[in-house]
Amino acid sequence: MAGCLNRSLGNMTTEPPPDLSPQAVLERQIHFYFMEVGVPVVCAFGLVGNLLNLLVLTKEKIHRSLTKMEKSAHLGLIGLAVSDFMFCLLALLFTLMPSQSNYTEQNAILYYEWLGSSLITVFIITSTWLIVVMAGERYLAVCHPFKARKIISLKKTKITIFLVYMLCMIFSIPLFFENILKKTKCVDNTVLYEITARKEYGRDMIALRRMIWALLFDFIPCAALLYFNACLIYKIHRAKKLRKQMVNGHDGNRCRFNSTTTSVTTPTSDPDLYSTVSSKTRSRLIKPKRKQSDNALNSVTATLVAVVVLFLILVSPSEVLKFIYTKVTNETHGKNYTLLMIKHVTNFMQALNFSVNFVLYCAVNKSFRKTLKNLFCFCDHHSTHYHRSHNDVKLGNMVPLFKNNVS
Repeated sequence: MAGCLNRSLGNMTTEPPPDLSPQAVLERQIHFYFMEVGVPVVCAFGLVGNLLNLLVLTKEKIHRSLTKMEKSAHLGLIGLAVSDFMFCLLALLFTLMPSQSNYTEQNAILYYEWLGSSLITVFIITSTWLIVVMAGERYLAVCHPFKARKIISLKKTKITIFLVYMLCMIFSIPLFFENILKKTKCVDNTVLYEITARKEYGRDMIALRRMIWALLFDFIPCAALLYFNACLIYKIHRAKKLRKQMVNGHDGNRCRFNSTTTSVTTPTSDPDLYSTVSSKTRSRLIKPKRKQSDNALNSVTATLVAVVVLFLILVSPSEVLKFIYTKVTNETHGKNYTLLMIKHVTNFMQALNFSVNFVLYCAVNKSFRKTLKNLFCFCDHHSTHYHRSHNDVKLGNMVPLFKNNVS
């Protein structure tokens, strides 16, 4: 009825003056810079970045000869890029659409303000659990390689990604029923629509739902990611240290080998030593292929470690502080400007996480950079190939004429 009252009184009433306290002014400034400027810019960049992620990862999956572990990781990254793209799209629309306290008609803006935040949350938790699944697979591949060969497969990865999407949607269903559209008929026969909290859901029920939500989608994923990442970083550090020791030892053995075999030049002088040299040469022919495979696996592992680190820095504080925010606001009355400012900043950090994976892949993954370069240079290569083939056709047509003239 408040909307009807303000509408009927018209010029007789004035809106209450805004709070001019220092905290209130600072909160409005932070909201403007982070939510009205920062989030739209970041999400617009994320739309382009995640679209490029999909193109590059799909092209790598089709054109590169990947191992089973690499293909599983690529499927997870593709699923993550889809979820991040949807988050950026929905968040961009949510920040750009004009928000009102009351609506005079049922339109798309009204329904999106009513359901948009719940849709965004679906893809937040989907991306969260996709990262957990990928980190778990990479943990098995690096720390338990023999078990990973039996557990990880392309079919199982596809089923897991599908289940993550479906379960996150199912668990998000209660969010869509927490608020309702309230229809109010005013004295002048106009109808106003406003979004209000559902009264059937008591404060205790909402608090229980948020507690379960925080456990399933905040604390358990964070704990799992911390454990997986700590193990991966330890294994990577240990592998680098071991590789350095092996390289130093190999260089020393090679120096000793060269000093003792300088006179060996033919197989007849020392057949046993010649056969040893031949076996080393054969191993060197196999080594580049193995090294290429190891580099690819290390690149995938480094990419996933970087994704997890970025998530733990940008998303985890947002979710934990959001949980604390809801607990505090339920116990206090009025606006808490400090917590509102924290919410604006952490929401921006969350949007940043889902938007900058493209930059992360370019910085960490060499094969991603190479495929991206080939993707942008495709038109140039195609044009060059066309001109070369066209010139070849011309030369091919000129050859018989030249021969005829000579004859």
